[in-house]
Amino acid sequence: MSAFAGLQAQSQDRGSSKCHILCLHEEIIRHLFAYLPRLSDKVRLACVAPKFRQAFESWARTQKHTLDAEDVEQMALPDIIDFFKVAGPFVRVLMVNCASFQKESLLVEFISEYCKNIEEIYYTNVTDEFRYRTIMSRLTHLRRVSIDCMDAEDVLSLDLDGNTDLESFELINGCYTGKHLCGFDKLHRLVLRDCLLWNSGEFGIPLRKLRTLVLDDCCFEVMNQSLYQKVAECCEELEELSFSGCDANFEIIAQLPNLQRCTLKTWMTSNELNLGFLSTLAEKKGNKLAYFKLTGQFEISNEHARFLGQLSSLRELYWCENDVLEDDHFKFFNELPLLKRFGLSFCGRVTDVGLMRLIRKCPQLDIIDIKSCDEITDQLVLNAVYCCGKATHRTLVLNVEGTRISSTVLMHPDYLSPQNMVKLNFTNVTF
Repeated sequence: MSAFAGLQAQSQDRGSSKCHILCLHEEIIRHLFAYLPRLSDKVRLACVAPKFRQAFESWARTQKHTLDAEDVEQMALPDIIDFFKVAGPFVRVLMVNCASFQKESLLVEFISEYCKNIEEIYYTNVTDEFRYRTIMSRLTHLRRVSIDCMDAEDVLSLDLDGNTDLESFELINGCYTGKHLCGFDKLHRLVLRDCLLWNSGEFGIPLRKLRTLVLDDCCFEVMNQSLYQKVAECCEELEELSFSGCDANFEIIAQLPNLQRCTLKTWMTSNELNLGFLSTLAEKKGNKLAYFKLTGQFEISNEHARFLGQLSSLRELYWCENDVLEDDHFKFFNELPLLKRFGLSFCGRVTDVGLMRLIRKCPQLDIIDIKSCDEITDQLVLNAVYCCGKATHRTLVLNVEGTRISSTVLMHPDYLSPQNMVKLNFTNVTF
């Protein structure tokens, strides 16, 4: 406690303002805890005296404390006992790197016994043998669980049944059968990334309150159209969907009444973007769909573009990594009056002509993100300056990376004009 001894010495050096550290007002002591970086340091201060313990408990009730299991693994057993007795009831977030397992069995018992109020758990480097899984079956207040596995073939056995308030579950690089999450009435976010999905026909998806479903880069051992049917029938409140693949049966997803954000991805060059999916959306003018992102080397026809151009509810549209998209496709974007943001990446056939068509057809468009598109040049900037100059109060931001737009355009007289409403940013474009 040398730091606190120094604090006391400084107080004693101030003449008439001498005050022993144990005489500090409780409000001042509570402020001290906020300056200590780690929870273990706060506990050491709390153990100085009963007054400090009382101040810690009063302060800790208003905070959301995170416990990193690796920090505790470095402690001796007496310190571990003190730590959990003091801080355990106030831990809300648990972070566990399962590659660190020197005191795994011991910590599992302490966490299960003293940290009953944990609401979030984040596991990394998980295998199918990790003992920290037993913590979840002994808790009742979990709201968010994230599990990042080392091997997608690890089949995890999870018991979350006691946590009826579970709201979010995320699995990365693991094997999922769907049976572990049935019956959670409050689960509104399910994220599966790079996972092996077994028995998709029996996929546990009767989640009535689900609002976000992410199935990114997942491998289905047996693909079954009933998965789409279940999502459409059981997840009526679904607002956000991210999915890899353009299966012919996916069009049923377009019938979801509350879908607002959709991301589709495919890496198979032989795939054609699902026409039925787009036509169903087009019939409803997009319904509530405000965000749409398309990624992959799928084929696209003029008919696809025409349907896409009828999604009048869209506010954001992103087109990524598709060399088939051409300038002519933008001719059909006639019914996108609400579109405010457009993103384009790794699309080698789109030129300044295509993007200017988009700018003219979408009067609300005010942000364009462009990344690694070789045919986009300075002329786009100058044409946009002229186009926006004719429209009253129309502004446009161009965020570019990896194009043929050069920094010299920033010195062009048209760009430097006080009437110019276009702003060009050379930045790291991510979307």
